[in-house]
Amino acid sequence: MTARLYTLLAVLLVAGAALMNGCRGARSEDPPVHLNPNMDTQDKLKPQRESRWFADGASMREQVEHTVARGQLREDAAYFAGKTGEGLYVDSPVQWTAEDLERGRQRYAIYCTPCHGERGNGRGKIREFKYPIPPTSYFDPRILQAKDGYIYEVISNGIRNMPSYKAQIPVRDRWCIVGHVRELQKAQLPDSLKGLAPAPQTTAAK
Repeated sequence: MTARLYTLLAVLLVAGAALMNGCRGARSEDPPVHLNPNMDTQDKLKPQRESRWFADGASMREQVEHTVARGQLREDAAYFAGKTGEGLYVDSPVQWTAEDLERGRQRYAIYCTPCHGERGNGRGKIREFKYPIPPTSYFDPRILQAKDGYIYEVISNGIRNMPSYKAQIPVRDRWCIVGHVRELQKAQLPDSLKGLAPAPQTTAAK
């Protein structure tokens, strides 16, 4: 191989290295080259993505007015809301069985004990951390006189600093927890407050 050829190869190598080095960190306004799209970008609708199909340009559609998803028709206000259509709280529409009360005890232990305590006296574990607003005791005369539907509604929607648990606890389980709360009250109620105890539930099972 001649000296001229060696010189030419050296020049090409140096020029190639310089060219590659000059490309590093370079900025461009052009979109990156996508050598193999492989269906990565499609015209299907995705949340928050713009749509050219609908006139308003939004891919996320509002629910059609007056429609109800299958299995979500909740005509029984007493069962699903804890009160009548007129807004009056109801006694439990569930006639609690032993299995229901056991289920309520288990769900209560998971979701309610940290604040309200195992005995329902509002002295849960959270009190050890200097929680500024003491949890409610189920032996407060206001709670003793409240309808079952009120307790159900509080579990569902929360109140004051208590959050809603409707996402975590299904409807039937909420009523089971209400049943367990009533059992706690009956088992521990002082004689001076027994006159305020709620009457036994006699409504039909759901």
